[in-house]
Amino acid sequence: MRKIFYILITLIITSCTTAEIPLVGEIPSDRKVSYNTDIQPIIFNNCLTCHSSVNPANGLILETYTQVRNSAENGTLIQRLNDAANPMPQSGLLTPDRRALFDKWKVEGYPEN
Repeated sequence: MRKIFYILITLIITSCTTAEIPLVGEIPSDRKVSYNTDIQPIIFNNCLTCHSSVNPANGLILETYTQVRNSAENGTLIQRLNDAANPMPQSGLLTPDRRALFDKWKVEGYPEN
C-alpha cells in the first residue's frame, strides 16, 4: 500500500507543468484573428439557431462573412456580445476569450482569412 502511495505522489508531482496559460479573455498580440478560423465557428455554434435565413430573429441573418461583418461593423453585434444586460446570445454572455476574439477581429479590420 505504501508503494502505491509513493507512486501516486510521484505521478502527481511529475505531471505538473510550468507552461504559461494566458489570462481568460486575453489574446496574444501576435495572434491574428480571422473570420474563417475564429469567428465563423462561434457564430455557427451560438448564433445560427436564431439568426439563420429560416426564421431570423429581428430580421438579422448571420450566415455569411458579409452578413456578420456588416452586423459587427455597422450594427450592434459586438456591442450585444459584450452587453451583460442585453446579451447575445440571449442565454448569456459568451466566454471572455470568445468575446475577446470579436474585439481583436474588429481592431484588425475584420479579416476574412
